[in-house]
Amino acid sequence: MLDLRAGTLVSGKLRLVRPLGQGGMGSVWLAEHLSLAMEVAVKFIRPERAAADPTLVQRFEREAKAAARITSPHVVQIKDYGIADETTPYIVMERLRGRSLTEVLDDGGRLSLRRVGEVVVDVAEALASAHALGIIHRDIKPQNIYITEAQPQPVVKVLDFGVAKVVSDAQVPGGTAITETGMVIGSPPYMSPEQLEGSRDVDQRADTWSLGIVAYQALTGVLPFRGGSFVRVGANVLRGKYVPASELRPELPKAIDDWFAKALCVNRDGRFESARAMAQAFAQLLVAMKASVVDHVPSARTRGSVAHATTELDSPLPEHTATSPRAARAPAGHTAETVIGQTTAAETVSSISMGPRRMATVRWLRPAVWVAALSAGVVGLWLALDQRHTDAPAPPAPSVSLAPGSCPPAMIFVPGGAFDMGTVAGDDVRNNETPQHRVEVEPFCIDTTEVTVAAYAECGSCGAAPQSVDSKEITSRAQQFWSRFCNAGHADRQDHPINCVSWNQAQGYCAARGKRLPSEREWELAARGSEGRLFPWGNDAPSATLVNACGAECSGMLNDMLQQLGTGSWSSMYDEHDGAASTAPVGSYPRGGSPLGVLDLAGNVWEWTASAYCYYDEQDCVESRRVLRGGGWDIPDPNAVRTTRRHPGAPNGRGHNIGFRCAWSAR
Repeated sequence: MLDLRAGTLVSGKLRLVRPLGQGGMGSVWLAEHLSLAMEVAVKFIRPERAAADPTLVQRFEREAKAAARITSPHVVQIKDYGIADETTPYIVMERLRGRSLTEVLDDGGRLSLRRVGEVVVDVAEALASAHALGIIHRDIKPQNIYITEAQPQPVVKVLDFGVAKVVSDAQVPGGTAITETGMVIGSPPYMSPEQLEGSRDVDQRADTWSLGIVAYQALTGVLPFRGGSFVRVGANVLRGKYVPASELRPELPKAIDDWFAKALCVNRDGRFESARAMAQAFAQLLVAMKASVVDHVPSARTRGSVAHATTELDSPLPEHTATSPRAARAPAGHTAETVIGQTTAAETVSSISMGPRRMATVRWLRPAVWVAALSAGVVGLWLALDQRHTDAPAPPAPSVSLAPGSCPPAMIFVPGGAFDMGTVAGDDVRNNETPQHRVEVEPFCIDTTEVTVAAYAECGSCGAAPQSVDSKEITSRAQQFWSRFCNAGHADRQDHPINCVSWNQAQGYCAARGKRLPSEREWELAARGSEGRLFPWGNDAPSATLVNACGAECSGMLNDMLQQLGTGSWSSMYDEHDGAASTAPVGSYPRGGSPLGVLDLAGNVWEWTASAYCYYDEQDCVESRRVLRGGGWDIPDPNAVRTTRRHPGAPNGRGHNIGFRCAWSAR
């Protein structure tokens, strides 16, 4: 059996460098192709899965053959296929640098109409090339749409033809269909009615349906057809009823509803006849608007580095490569194969913490010249819809200067002053952490540790602490899975941080104590200091003695639980035992405290701040989401516990890895 580790030589031509991601089905590795002298991504199937399911190997081989036949700049390039040591099938692909559309949506919220148009056009071009060869993708979704960092402009690429249907066997050698009538193939929220019914008669209109779902989600921030189970999703799809996009975003033109009515017609005869026709209709819709709609140039930046995908609030996922399905926040880690119900683990917690997404700004640094390729009369398409949001006003400055020794009990004095907030762009830096900028903070006091279960229970006006996670977008099965980690109601967790609380509840608790939530500036200064520490304790890498993140106990526990569900895997930040499978009693890692003595600013639970989630260089930003800081107990990505890492959370969302601490200023 092939030993997958750094340095292993595969088939005499591929030297493995490092893992990029793994899941229940297999793994993806960065490798050096010795004969081609280039970096590639190699996708492996686990030998035991291949042996247990021969059709899986056939699908894997079909993916290689199908994608290799498609000559489109918008389809990931397949370079080779083989079986190593007669046990482990693999595909060799181009190594991509960039982010999946899932990451883009999680990081920036809803997209402008023009940005969505760019995705629709590029994906449609990829699909048209595949359809011309008789290849139907059957699994178009944000995880399989990748925005590369190609120069001079980013390119959208379609990934993963693993469930593709070959309509014409002559086009792809060995491409005989292996799925039978009644077998459901795809991802339920994006599947066409005919796929959900298990029809074998699936054609290109199944792909245009899925692309319509993706476009709706990118514009509105929600899926048109939702439900707590596969059956409910399917029933809603077959009913064909959804909220018009213009009702969720009133600034959208009514004509977009007509486009979706055709794209999402339950009767496929009523849909666009081809992917190119679908894209051209979208482009023409935008051209018709250009006299009345102004495109605001977004201030958010596209990262100039490889995306180490992390959902951060939940489950960091693997670095995104040609096959990466995402996460969130996402970053070695578990992939979107980590399924809880019909929702991935990454998506599950992301939806808990973020809730319905507010529209934010995301920039593709590319000109809108794609329209000219669709129609000779479609030019000058620089118009689109976008909306800017600004941070809420900062908490008022104290009217009396604080001094050491003047803080309430169990609080630490932070001198304040000027410091460089945020960081510079880099391989492991998310675009919402930049640009680095100089800010000034008045002196303040901050809780030594996160608020505990016992302390929250003592607040008479706060009500009972929640014992479940909550989000409108989470399935009931996922809610049940993650709610077991809520600390309230457990006698043995009274000294653990209170979690599963919303921003509103955290703010209410602090107010009841005569305090407030810290602003994001205050939190970062307390964590990194004016000297700019990488982590609260300094610049040493996280370890089991410094932070409660996902160590050996955490990954072992979650892997056991996921194995019982028959899905996915969970990686660890470090291999040592840190003494906690989930949260730990507050203050358990004094070596990981800041020089001032503030504890648990990294790991244990993410912490709510008072600040609205806005990009640092946005002007006039109005945003309901609030910034979360510090990372949680289930995070395997060390970058997620850096002092500059930030993430958005819906104020009414409650996550299993979200808590808070309070701040105080003299009045």
